[in-house]
Amino acid sequence: MKKLLLALFAVAGITSAHAQLSANLTATSDYRFRGISQTQNSFAIQGGADVTTESGLYVGTWNSSVSTDVYTRGSGLESDIYFGYRKDVYKGLVLDVGSYNYFYPRTGATYDTHELYAAASYGPVTARYNYSLSKYFGASDSDGSSYYQVDVNYPVPAYAKVAVVAHVGRTEVESHDSSNYTDWNVGATYDLTNGWNAGARYYWNTGVSGTAQAANTVNGQDLTKEELVVNLTKTF
Repeated sequence: MKKLLLALFAVAGITSAHAQLSANLTATSDYRFRGISQTQNSFAIQGGADVTTESGLYVGTWNSSVSTDVYTRGSGLESDIYFGYRKDVYKGLVLDVGSYNYFYPRTGATYDTHELYAAASYGPVTARYNYSLSKYFGASDSDGSSYYQVDVNYPVPAYAKVAVVAHVGRTEVESHDSSNYTDWNVGATYDLTNGWNAGARYYWNTGVSGTAQAANTVNGQDLTKEELVVNLTKTF
């Protein structure tokens, strides 16, 4: 994985001497993507790696187990590749632009999705806009779909190891208004030291139409239902 990421940077003329590598591994009770379970409300293993430079350029990969009933005919894997540029432009105001690409091996590219994104962060708050250049996870005529999100990660002053986290996101699928909805989650993380971190979030969705709920019900399981998700992450 490290060789792959450094090779991508080499194409851009950046050597390993100017880059830093980090990696992560997570066990989670469910994989929720934009409020919807990707593992049929079940356990997932996830991991990724990032290469960053002092200039602000970065490239990375992130992977997770997914349900083969949700992503039919697939290998049970989501494998993402992303790259972009992040820079503190003025007194803690950080801008971030890039491309995020989702791949589902052995599904015949049915669900593969490619997005551009732009984000701005200040203090504990990040606002981000995502724009789909391809079909949106297999939906027909859905190029140009949008996802808007605001995230908060606020360290608790009295407890240095604890942070309160919150998220709201809005999905708007081009040509599929009945698929539009808003997802929410709130929770907390705890720094266990030595690169270990534990977290818990409570997820729920609003504005989910009957059509969308039916489309996200697999083997009788509602993938949009409210749920508490816990996870454990190791960063290297």
